[in-house]
Amino acid sequence: MVEFTTDLQKAASCIKAGGVAVCPSEGVYGISCLARDDKAVRRVIAIKERDSSKGLITVASSESQLEGLWDEGAIAQSSRALMRRLWPGPFTFVVPCTNDFKASVLTGKRGTIAVRLTAFETLRELCDLCGEALVTTSANLSGSAAVSDFDLISPLILKRVDLALSLPCQGLGGASSVYDTLSGKLIRRGPDWPEDL
Repeated sequence: MVEFTTDLQKAASCIKAGGVAVCPSEGVYGISCLARDDKAVRRVIAIKERDSSKGLITVASSESQLEGLWDEGAIAQSSRALMRRLWPGPFTFVVPCTNDFKASVLTGKRGTIAVRLTAFETLRELCDLCGEALVTTSANLSGSAAVSDFDLISPLILKRVDLALSLPCQGLGGASSVYDTLSGKLIRRGPDWPEDL
């Protein structure tokens, strides 16, 4: 049975032990686990009934938590400059991943990984308490709408996770922007994407 809590330490303990938790993000509630825990990542995909080839977003509180996941040296300088301008913030970038993750379910076996350096204090603290980057993917069944109201999270999702952190989202008003550094294209425009880009 799912445990409901507002205690970040409890949520971190659950995640560090290999668990899966519903957590608030900048705009919508998400499902989180350790990004490097392949078993937990597979479970998140099953919980959402998501196509495993799509990959999942990884969130971190610092670039050091992304070491070993992204191939920083393979990112175009123009994209790196954009990341430095927008981070930390609700902006996800698709970048080359390291060789270790090219065949991973985390990346959908694509050779790329979607990463975000968050400015949302709740999510930053959760990453810090866990000591590493986390998966964050909307807490909804695949094909259903993401929600920013905790009371609207699907009972089926809550039944399948270990813990639900019922703290509020940051209030972004939608999912984060997603920018593909390989194509130089904006895949998803979030509420905070700068008008001058």
